[in-house]
Amino acid sequence: MFASLLAVLLALPAAAAPTEAAGGQEAQRHYLRATLLERRGAYAEALAEFEKALELDPQSAFLAGEAAELALEVEDWERAEKWARRRLELAPKDAKSQLALGRVQWAKGRIPEAEKSLEKALELDPKNADTVFGLVELVAPKDPKRARAILTKFLKDDPEQAAATWLELGKLDAQEEKYPEAAEKLRRAIALDDGESAPARLMLGQVYEVLRDTRAAIAEYRWVLSVEPEEYELWARIGELEALAGDLDAARDTFKRLKEKRPDDAAACSWLASDAERRGDFAAAAAVLKDSAALKDDATLHLRLGHYLLQSGGIKEAMKALSAARARWPKDDRIGFYLALGHDDLGEHAKAVELLREVLAVKPADRDARWQLATILEKMGRVEEAEPEFRRLIDERPDDATALNYLGYALADRGLKLDEAEALIRRAVAVEPYSAAFRDSLGWVLHKQGRSTEAVAQLEAATRSLPDDPTLLDHLASARNAAGDETGAWRAWRLAQSHGLAKAGAAADALQKDWDEASLGEAWRRHLALTQGGLKRYAGLCELRGKIAGRGLTHRALFTWRAPGELSFELLGPMFSTAWRARLDDGGFAMDRLAVDGVPVEQVEEAAHGLFAAVSSALSGGAFAPGPAKLTRGWGRRSLERAGWRADLGEQALARSIQAEGAPAVSLFDFVRSGARRAPRTLSAEGRFWELALVCPEPKVEFEPAEAP
Repeated sequence: MFASLLAVLLALPAAAAPTEAAGGQEAQRHYLRATLLERRGAYAEALAEFEKALELDPQSAFLAGEAAELALEVEDWERAEKWARRRLELAPKDAKSQLALGRVQWAKGRIPEAEKSLEKALELDPKNADTVFGLVELVAPKDPKRARAILTKFLKDDPEQAAATWLELGKLDAQEEKYPEAAEKLRRAIALDDGESAPARLMLGQVYEVLRDTRAAIAEYRWVLSVEPEEYELWARIGELEALAGDLDAARDTFKRLKEKRPDDAAACSWLASDAERRGDFAAAAAVLKDSAALKDDATLHLRLGHYLLQSGGIKEAMKALSAARARWPKDDRIGFYLALGHDDLGEHAKAVELLREVLAVKPADRDARWQLATILEKMGRVEEAEPEFRRLIDERPDDATALNYLGYALADRGLKLDEAEALIRRAVAVEPYSAAFRDSLGWVLHKQGRSTEAVAQLEAATRSLPDDPTLLDHLASARNAAGDETGAWRAWRLAQSHGLAKAGAAADALQKDWDEASLGEAWRRHLALTQGGLKRYAGLCELRGKIAGRGLTHRALFTWRAPGELSFELLGPMFSTAWRARLDDGGFAMDRLAVDGVPVEQVEEAAHGLFAAVSSALSGGAFAPGPAKLTRGWGRRSLERAGWRADLGEQALARSIQAEGAPAVSLFDFVRSGARRAPRTLSAEGRFWELALVCPEPKVEFEPAEAP
């Protein structure tokens, strides 16, 4: 898991250099240079220097052994074996000669030969720890019983090596999945080594992980870091364990410290980027991922970076990153796919199509890419190209309701192959009979076929599930109109207009041209009652803003209104304590004394009463109650008027202000939706010397059930 530390666990110590390593000053000079280069990690150059020393002193078994070790280090197996055999030739009775040859044979995969060489080395020197531990490691995978016997004998023969031997015994137990026994032996190794054995602690930490004792594992790993602070993989593992244990704060701190030590550390950058993503801070996620050393060689990281840049609003930067990745990995289908989606988002549909075709050429079974290709072609109006792609998707999965519906609707909307379009959509409905979207498609194809009565039935069923879908309402209006129901068509078009479909307003205006005043007034009254009437309760944390007698004020407040006209209002002080109350109900209006600098108390009370009475009236829905109503026009304004009420209409077929007779008009802004119903987040009014507004960002609203559109 942690390469460098495990190397410490597994490596066999090299022999110490003799004081007279080579004959002659020149050989000594090459030897010293080789030693210096080896310390610098320049193993190939060091090997060359050892070989030069051997040319000058060919009888040096020590130099031959050093050359063999370095040849192993640079993985030059042939040179390693040459020098190991030379050492054995020069010192056949030296256990280190057999050990050197055994290492080379082991590295070359000649395990039986390596085992024999190590056994000979052990016969020559039974107390050589390097030989014992090397032989144990070699035989343990196939014969753990024998390995244990070797270690047990060595423990008895050489108590001074007890710490290292208990470590090897612990490793054997771990290999055989005897984890509690392994932990006990590893703790003994640590105790015998005065508590300072990094290899044993590392192994113990891994055993604790298997035993699910995460805190104990972290404690061992942290001790190792105290003596090996540059073990970056271990930093990362500690952070991962802290995260798995649910301590994200500790994990975040660990990975931040790791990144401080190594700013481009791949593990730290990846985890911290994911952490920022979890918090929704995609800009921070992108910034930290850009630092990763792995970014240049990892296509998946480029995809993540592109995603983060896109989510943080930087689509151009995201496309730049994905384009660079595409240039480096031109055959990577994932990069091509997401780059295509980016081009589509930018409105560059032709480029998206080209890329998706390239992706499918590499990976024809990529269903997501084929789906995107089909839908983009359809969006571009190239139905003749989209259709074969949809049909392939359907052939591969005959019950793919979404593909069936999409193709059926695409054909129906253009008046193409209507009988086949109906069959496709009915297959989708059979798979998902409760899908309002599929019912909408079915109603639309029936309407296109001239079967408007059937279409209306399907579309009305769909609107009961999706009462605020403007396209569905537009379809319903068209079908009703074709079936001769002008009033129902007008109502559906006005609802579609109220949900943002501008063309629906024009269609409704055209339909009402010949209506008499009473019919038009009733249509508008019923529409506003459906969209803005029927409120039972409105409550939330609000802000009171405005002026009284020229004095500005801003207060947080709790506002509650209940039908038919009960209102309570509480200004909030520190820690959400109540600082002031007002109440309006059948018993009248009452309020605490509220001081506004420079304003008489009577004027404050008049302003509060005026605002709350007007707001309560506006929320009551009285302006849309049953009764005669008429639509009036003038000075660019349309209003619905009825006895005691007037509602001015906005562009989206909603009342933008409501006024009860004798009360100030209440302006309505920023509506919250609840199905077909709407309630304003902001209500404002003004009187003789005051102008006040209630702003409720997230009101809780309850409505009476709405009638069908």
